[in-house]
Amino acid sequence: MTDNNDTILQRLKSLNLGADEAHIYLELLKGPATHLKLARATGVNRSKVYRVAEQLERRSLVSVRSDDRGTFLIASDPATLEVELVTEEEALKGKRAAFDTLLPMLQLIKSNDTSSFIVHTYEGEEGFKQMLWHELKAKEAISMFGRGSLSDLIDNKRWSAQHAQRMFQAGYKIRQLVNPAEDKNLFTVNTPNYEYRVMPKKDLLLENQVITYNNTVAVYHWRHQQKVGVEIINEAYATLMRQMFFHYWDIAEDTSKD
Repeated sequence: MTDNNDTILQRLKSLNLGADEAHIYLELLKGPATHLKLARATGVNRSKVYRVAEQLERRSLVSVRSDDRGTFLIASDPATLEVELVTEEEALKGKRAAFDTLLPMLQLIKSNDTSSFIVHTYEGEEGFKQMLWHELKAKEAISMFGRGSLSDLIDNKRWSAQHAQRMFQAGYKIRQLVNPAEDKNLFTVNTPNYEYRVMPKKDLLLENQVITYNNTVAVYHWRHQQKVGVEIINEAYATLMRQMFFHYWDIAEDTSKD
């Protein structure tokens, strides 16, 4: 029973009850009790029991009843715990709606600053996940130097499958330049609006994957037991990388016709 009580107490704490609040509420579920009885049963100082009981009463988790025998505290129906949870869920929905409305406004302000040069670095798969998530914000086409399958970047097959679905839903156009032989295992082949071309290694060696979208250039390195990523956010630099990409894109197209 002790183990079960410990589990219940931990879960009550996860519902924003303090340790003393959880102990007192759990004790009251067994039946009405006086402040003195609660102090003895829970080990909480009697003066603190009064304070904690008032906190629980304000949250509608405890009510007070007085009769000729004295004053007793009574636990409310446990379903009352859901009231706060629903309130928090509604508040979170409100915050999400505010964020969704505010984000385009903030991004518009940021996009007007074309001179800023911001560099973010990432390590490991968690870093790659964050970078891949950022790519889903692409507004137009994405250009890629080099091959990098989701299995190269992320070992978790379930996460990779979910991200591939997000890419499908995003529906942005993808152009990718790869070296010969690497075109046999491209993770984006089945993605709508996808096109790739092959570039000889002697003309352009593509060891890492470099992706340009919006005003961001993202670099993925996953070889030699390292997983390191870099995001460079600068409109002029992103424009330069696009110009370089399409220069080689046109060369690759001409080569393919030979």
